[in-house]
Amino acid sequence: MSTAAYWVHIDEDGLHLGAGVLVTRTFVLTALHCLAPSSGPDATLGLRLPDGRRLRGRVCDRITDVDLALIAVQDAHAHDLPPAPPTDRPRADVAWRGSYRPPREKTLLSGWVTHAPTVHRSDADGEFTGLQLTVDQLVHDFAGYSGSPVDVAAEESGHGEESGADGEGGRALVGLLMEQELSRADGSPDTNVAYAASLLDAMERFPYFDLPHLRDAANGKPVVLPGPRPPADVARPTSRGQGVDGFLRRLRQLLEDDLITPEDAAARRDRALDTLEEQFLRGSDD
Repeated sequence: MSTAAYWVHIDEDGLHLGAGVLVTRTFVLTALHCLAPSSGPDATLGLRLPDGRRLRGRVCDRITDVDLALIAVQDAHAHDLPPAPPTDRPRADVAWRGSYRPPREKTLLSGWVTHAPTVHRSDADGEFTGLQLTVDQLVHDFAGYSGSPVDVAAEESGHGEESGADGEGGRALVGLLMEQELSRADGSPDTNVAYAASLLDAMERFPYFDLPHLRDAANGKPVVLPGPRPPADVARPTSRGQGVDGFLRRLRQLLEDDLITPEDAAARRDRALDTLEEQFLRGSDD
């Protein structure tokens, strides 16, 4: 399948927020700053696919210091979504292209990977493994393209035709567009230099892409998502009551979003209550 099948247009009630990449049938990866104009961290987001289908999703995890967010597709199992895209580690001195363009924009971006892999310090002061890109098109401001996929030709990424040719000689996704270099003269975004996060390295920062989770997904097991990570300066619940209330609220939300079955929710609720009872009987705060 073509790598152009994996971009996602993200909006809220018609307000364009940015782009993302459908990294599995369940998850969309994007740049966290794209979601800043949304109504809140639990907003229901519109997800439009290249074939015109419109889905819904909610942020299930975010890593603030590296400007990454993961969106869970609601009712993902009910849609015939494409499998995970062909991906590879980034490397320098290859041509790249983008397959996404924002609404009312006519220009697709492309250019050259000048440095990769490289450690990039994000605007949020965290570090991610990334790519430094030059952009051939004179669009001056890349706002609206953030979160969109970066791909390279298969022979340049290390993929052979046996790994899945897509009719274009085979291509692999290597990055997620994140930031534009600002002009050193006046601080404007009027440069042709951009930075992308390595797609594979970004995915590895989230717990949902390890082998046990992927094996469960391949077997059709519902994906259970924890709540978003609390910021580092926000204390986690310290009492048993706070923890149980938050857990039960999260279970209800997952059940309403059809991300777990009623049977699974009931089983998890029973296990949590059993664990709490054991803790009280032992007089332990663990």
